Amino acid sequence: MKKWRKAGLIFAATVLGLLVLVAVFISPITKYLIEKNSKKFTGRQITIKSLGINIFTGSVTCKGLTIFEAKSNTVFVSCEEVYVNIAITKLLKGEYDIETVRVSKPVVTIVQKGKHFNYDDLMKRFITDTVSAKTTVATQPAHYWLHNFAVDSAKFTYSNTNPFTKLSIIQFNTSIPLIAWDDPVYKIHNDFALSTGGKFSADMVFNKQTLKYSVTADLQKLNIAWMYPYLKDYMKVNSLQGLVGSHIRISGNLNKPTDIAASGMLEAEQFSMIDNTGEKLTAVEKMNIKIDTVNTAKNLYSFSEINVNRPFIRISMYDKGFNYERIMTSPLAVSGDTSSVVYSNIFLMMSGYIQEIVKEYDVNNYKIGNLKVTGGQCIFSDFTHGDKFRYVLDSLNLSSSRINSNNPELVFQISARLNTSGKMSGVLKVNPKNYKDIDINAQLKELLITDFNPYSKYYVATPFLNGKISYLNQTTVKNNILDSKNVLDVVKLTAGKKIKTPTAMNLPVKLAVSLLKDVKGNIHIDIPVKGSLNDPKFKMGKVIWELIKNLIIKAATAPFRLLAGMFGGKEEDFKEMHFDYLQSDVQASQQENLDRLAKAALEKSDLKIELVQVTNKDDEAEAMALLEAREKYLGINPSSPITPTIKQRTDSIAITDSLFVKFVNAQLHSNSVLQSTGEKCVELFGKDRLQLRIKELMEQRNKAVSDYLLVIKKVPAASVSIINVKEENQLQKTEPPKYVINIAVKE
Repeated sequence: MKKWRKAGLIFAATVLGLLVLVAVFISPITKYLIEKNSKKFTGRQITIKSLGINIFTGSVTCKGLTIFEAKSNTVFVSCEEVYVNIAITKLLKGEYDIETVRVSKPVVTIVQKGKHFNYDDLMKRFITDTVSAKTTVATQPAHYWLHNFAVDSAKFTYSNTNPFTKLSIIQFNTSIPLIAWDDPVYKIHNDFALSTGGKFSADMVFNKQTLKYSVTADLQKLNIAWMYPYLKDYMKVNSLQGLVGSHIRISGNLNKPTDIAASGMLEAEQFSMIDNTGEKLTAVEKMNIKIDTVNTAKNLYSFSEINVNRPFIRISMYDKGFNYERIMTSPLAVSGDTSSVVYSNIFLMMSGYIQEIVKEYDVNNYKIGNLKVTGGQCIFSDFTHGDKFRYVLDSLNLSSSRINSNNPELVFQISARLNTSGKMSGVLKVNPKNYKDIDINAQLKELLITDFNPYSKYYVATPFLNGKISYLNQTTVKNNILDSKNVLDVVKLTAGKKIKTPTAMNLPVKLAVSLLKDVKGNIHIDIPVKGSLNDPKFKMGKVIWELIKNLIIKAATAPFRLLAGMFGGKEEDFKEMHFDYLQSDVQASQQENLDRLAKAALEKSDLKIELVQVTNKDDEAEAMALLEAREKYLGINPSSPITPTIKQRTDSIAITDSLFVKFVNAQLHSNSVLQSTGEKCVELFGKDRLQLRIKELMEQRNKAVSDYLLVIKKVPAASVSIINVKEENQLQKTEPPKYVINIAVKE
């Protein structure tokens, strides 16, 4: 008996000793084997700072894990700590119960080159599309449980060579409470931040058997600047900025990716896009969309609110197109690798997904509770008529309520300010079944006719010195048949001297204006227009101009009106005094104004006359640049005084003269057709230098007016004040310099 007892003790001691040896040496041996054989089995070098394996508790702790790139000493993945705890007792029964998996502070670097990623070798080594043809015998599924899977404080860095971009996801955390063989439902939480700005969190429920999912996600102030490299595949722009946020709930099925149901809120703020000339192309201060229901499978698109605050757009017309054509490009031509463009450009991926939805479903059942656009602005510039036409539409408000695709019509209320002086209001009605059927009822008031001088000079060779326009429009388009009633009222209209231009109709405009005025000095015109929009020759603007031309000719041939004309000074002479661009001295037209002002000041000694000089410095700087370019073209010394002879010579060079344009292009080393000659001249001579010259010119103008009134007309200095308007109140529209005259009683 003692002999067997002794043998048992020896056996037990041996087993215990072996277990102790295994417990002591399993960690360093395993670490050694992993590091030695990592290249053989993975194709990559793996290093570990420390590895702890506890065979009694089933825990594994790996610290300082590093996986390098294939055939490189560059780090692919590094991790501060990986901890795994397995239930040993269940493992002995053939059940796999992993109680904890925790990955702490992993850092992953992903590099894309065309279609290829820096992990392609791992995918090829460990994932195969082939399936063994061997007959398998049905077996009981493995019993496994994974509890408390978590990744904390991870960092993912993604870089792409085409287009070149780099993006980092930081502070990434994920957790899955349970993955089990007998439970197909996974509950997943993720949250992270982007290095460029923005935070994201999401809770997802996913069924691996049905592939159904539901997600509740929050996005806070995501900076979209990281998307700029992808936008360059479409547009030649200098920057893309904006912050995006959302709180949204989405559900669907991966078997049918275009079937989605969503509700929640989307918002964007401080969005802007700068074009390749450095000008703001489009912008939105804030946009908010509240989604009641979007269900693509059921064709439901319901929004409770859509609010857009302070949208902005800039439109510029050139002889060869407009500014958006100038910045557009072909994504395939830019990307080079056409086989990978769909996978490397997020805009193409989103566009493709939306196209799939549109192709799959008929998106024609929509509702919007309230639509509001407030504080909008549009700057329109036209360089196609010689003189630059610039018009600013601001304070744009658009609203509509109860928009429904099943309504007989959609109604929109619109209002705006036009070029700082005019006002627009109107109602637009649209047939949701046929968007070409519209009904417009619009009213424009207080438009300054001088704003449209580039067009009046181009078409009728006559600028206007004064006048305000009111315009009523009632237009109906149905089945592409237009019926438009237009009522034009012009008050206090004054036509300027006729100019020579090859594009204008030869009409007696100045005489006709006088004849068309009623006894109060106003003009009233009714212009009905009808026609088929299917006729390519029908142009509404052309028809209106033709009607006005006929009306002017008819008025000019009425002899009983020939006696009507101007007599003496007008009220307008005491409101404004106009100068030509670059004019520094007082000429005959200004002398008449100043003579009347001097007479008023001398006869009414209690009055004080204030002349406030205003100009558009940018436009006058452009005129200065054109003058210097013409002088250089003609070989005139730029320091020479601008004599009438020199002015006549420089004015004889048309801005569209092909030889002059070629000369400017050669000086600037540019042949762009989407940049006006004036803009090129400003660039050639320097905007800052030109602004200084305009400042000097304004002071010369003030001295000339002061000398005429105080020295020649002997007006007391106390009766006259000549100043420049404050910088922020300079003209913002295209108009030659002028003096605004204010008359007050001396204090």
